Amino acid sequence: MNYAATLETYEPLTLEELVIEQLPVSTKPALPTAPFPRKYVHSVFVDLQDARQAAQALRAAGFDERHIHVMESRDFVEAVSQDQSPFNIVTSMDYDVYMREANRGRSFLGVRPASYAQLKQIRDLLAPHHAYLAKYIDTWTVTELLR
Repeated sequence: MNYAATLETYEPLTLEELVIEQLPVSTKPALPTAPFPRKYVHSVFVDLQDARQAAQALRAAGFDERHIHVMESRDFVEAVSQDQSPFNIVTSMDYDVYMREANRGRSFLGVRPASYAQLKQIRDLLAPHHAYLAKYIDTWTVTELLR
């Protein structure tokens, strides 16, 4: 359906036309599995809807849906705490920053790139959706993508 209109021909949209396709919502979140949180780009969002839109942009760009996780703060804490190794989030400073954001009730998006070369593309897809603290956390290094 074409929604282009001039002032003379404008007709309001129906309720059905206004409905935005929603992502399926389950009662139990699907938390990422190991090696999470390593080998993922982590990003923080003030608004859960922004995180969901960023996930949709990643899917539209061809990223594997199984490796994209939108989490509310409690789910992020649960997912991170599944791995009790000392390299959980590489350094305690990174861990503290993300836990502080979780305590503030922020939303998180984690995406696992297929290659290191995808980091710039991920950054460029997250930025328009107000992501911040976007970092790629590898086994031994952290690469900052957005502050």
